[in-house]
Amino acid sequence: MATVVLFHSALGLTGHLRQWADILEQDGHTVLTPDLFDGHTFTDLDAGVDHVDAEGVEHWVARARELTARVQGPRIYAGFSLGGAVAEILALTEPDAAGLVVMHGAISPAWFEIHEWPVDLVAQLHYAARDPWVDADDNAAFLELAGEACEEFVYPGEGHLFGFEGWHEYDEVASHDMYERVSEFLSEVDG
Repeated sequence: MATVVLFHSALGLTGHLRQWADILEQDGHTVLTPDLFDGHTFTDLDAGVDHVDAEGVEHWVARARELTARVQGPRIYAGFSLGGAVAEILALTEPDAAGLVVMHGAISPAWFEIHEWPVDLVAQLHYAARDPWVDADDNAAFLELAGEACEEFVYPGEGHLFGFEGWHEYDEVASHDMYERVSEFLSEVDG
């Protein structure tokens, strides 16, 4: 059985992420939610992004590796926004990665000099069609590297964290659709 390692957005380990973890656990998955920010959370996305940028993505990836070093066996890396980027880098570089779920846009693997998709790694990419935080070129580079190993799901609207119930960008329909697709994917990979 694979462990789902679910990484938070630049808001930190908020109730939004915990809700997702709880639902996935109710589906029968083992879910780990590493707290990259050591308890710090943000109610403003720009402030959270400033916090992330002050250290750089490399710092957060190293922190994620630290926090997941003791996880045994296969892993499905997943994450929202910043967490999606961290999950992506770990899944593309860690030998125990069995699956990857990137929610709210990918980053170009070339940023981390990753030029080969791991054998047997399957993935999903989820994002809103007009999300101003999503870089179309980064998504394209990610999808090109992944080839048929990644399913792409584009949702209507422009909300970045549309999957977070209670967040001002929340979209009930899109969030539900994303959850259904993620849940089915996890069951297939974990089965």
